[in-house]
Amino acid sequence: MPYAYLFSFLTALGLALALTPIIRRLALRWGYVDRPKEDRWHREQTAILGGVGIYLAFLLTTILFLPIAQIPTLQGLVLGASAIFLLGLWDDMRGMKPVHKLLGQGLIAIMMVVPYGIEITALPYQFIAIPLTILWLVMITNAFNLLDNIDGLCAGVVFIASTILSIHSYLNDLHLVGNLGAILAGTSLGFLYYNFNPARIFMGDCGSMLLGFILAVVAIMGTGRHVSNLLVTLAIPVLILGLPIFDTLFVTSSRQARNQPITQGGKDHTSHRLVFLGLSERKAVLLLYFIAALCGAIALFYHRLDAIMVSVLGALTLIILFLFGLFLGEVEVHADKKGDNHSLVPKIPWVYQRRFWELLMDMVLIIISFVSAYLIRFEGGIPPEFKPALLKSLPLIIILKLASFYYFGLYRGLWRYISIHDLVAIFKAVSLGSILCVFSMTIIFRFEDYSRGVFVIDWLQMIILVSAVRILQRVWKEAFAALSQGEKRVLIMGAGDAGEMVLREIKNNRHLNYQPIGFLDDDPKKIGCRIHGLPVLGSRRDIPVFVPQKRIDEILIAIPSVREYDLEEIIGYCTKSGAGYRVIAGIIG
Repeated sequence: MPYAYLFSFLTALGLALALTPIIRRLALRWGYVDRPKEDRWHREQTAILGGVGIYLAFLLTTILFLPIAQIPTLQGLVLGASAIFLLGLWDDMRGMKPVHKLLGQGLIAIMMVVPYGIEITALPYQFIAIPLTILWLVMITNAFNLLDNIDGLCAGVVFIASTILSIHSYLNDLHLVGNLGAILAGTSLGFLYYNFNPARIFMGDCGSMLLGFILAVVAIMGTGRHVSNLLVTLAIPVLILGLPIFDTLFVTSSRQARNQPITQGGKDHTSHRLVFLGLSERKAVLLLYFIAALCGAIALFYHRLDAIMVSVLGALTLIILFLFGLFLGEVEVHADKKGDNHSLVPKIPWVYQRRFWELLMDMVLIIISFVSAYLIRFEGGIPPEFKPALLKSLPLIIILKLASFYYFGLYRGLWRYISIHDLVAIFKAVSLGSILCVFSMTIIFRFEDYSRGVFVIDWLQMIILVSAVRILQRVWKEAFAALSQGEKRVLIMGAGDAGEMVLREIKNNRHLNYQPIGFLDDDPKKIGCRIHGLPVLGSRRDIPVFVPQKRIDEILIAIPSVREYDLEEIIGYCTKSGAGYRVIAGIIG
């Protein structure tokens, strides 16, 4: 059976590689090109209608390798995919109002569900399954349509998701779904060759809507009643398609906060914000590929590990994505003029909403920590005799720990500036919360059916989890600040507190347009050391050496108590080397 997958994959790959350049030449000849616009990302005129090649490659391979005439569900998929392709093609060639496009998607989804019976079969009641299936098909179709916002992103994510889906289906003997996943993987990879940055052709709505629709259908075909856990069954397609769902929810919420229509084009997607933070377009896309692959890998674990254990892992992944969304939401992406700097400023006014989400996040962490403490204590499974006590005590544990967190001010911090003082507060809050929990379990339940080891493990895990999710904000902030280098190369004269403060100001303020190269200091004990990753290269006398060697444009003098004749000597070295200079007040003031 793996050979059948391989043949399907290679055939689709070859067809996509062969058809796409033909479609590109025809699109350019007939004038079907996407021209740069103010609300669009690309900067060069590029051929569209790449979705035609995608559609033909998928359709021909499906006809060659799958028994369409014998399987009504497959007939429905081909018919629905053809209809959604034609809808997108009309939009690409003639234009269409968003409401009309949405209506068309809904009608096609209904056509798939009612006559052909494509629905989420894991749900026990049809009156729930049918509307949810229609909603799923429309939502995922539009999610991939929105995801097609930067070169190579949509096609690459489809390749990753369909590959994961094919592997998942093979492991669970769903060979029709696995073969469809292999065909879709080959098709998207073949198109990606021409669509990766710099793109030679765009897929257009006829391509992005088609890929999203097929993936949405194939993903729910991969769910079934054979899986005993309903939550696990529904989580698998959500995780496999986690990145487009995340991007759609992120863009929807951020635009609602700005009272901007979701249907309006813009440069506010996750990929665009990563570029504004300093990543190249290719690196931004590769990072999003990694996130998509991570979500898919977790989905694969669902049938290899205990459902509770993998659910804990999935919940932690969702929390990290949520925090990443909060971080990206603070990136200014709507500059008035092209070329303006984009910095980490609070663009979305949700300070109080953010506190609510932090509290909700901590509540989830409390549940994760307490449940996983049982899993660790009892080596992967929770004994039946302990489950009633766990469920009975969990609400009280949540209340007590959240109250302790609030008392120690955990919901008043700006976590991008987290310090040792904040970590001490977290330690105190978690410790008090654990003590209150043990005391309450003893008074109310006499500590019957509880394990002391569970509470010790839970205490340790809570310290790690609560600290980690808050430290992440600072880690991301500093990591992306390091990627966003200015044009003016500078050395900092003075490797003391003032010099360290200047370095932090440079990293936090991109408008300064500085790229720090290293420090200079007259203290020989500091030479060779590093401050925030930058080396202390030498003393003031080495300025004439390092300026040409490191191509330094300016020396920043960060010695507040410098004596006048020392300052004159430093300035003399700067003048002699041809570098400019500024004192600390010139930066901070």
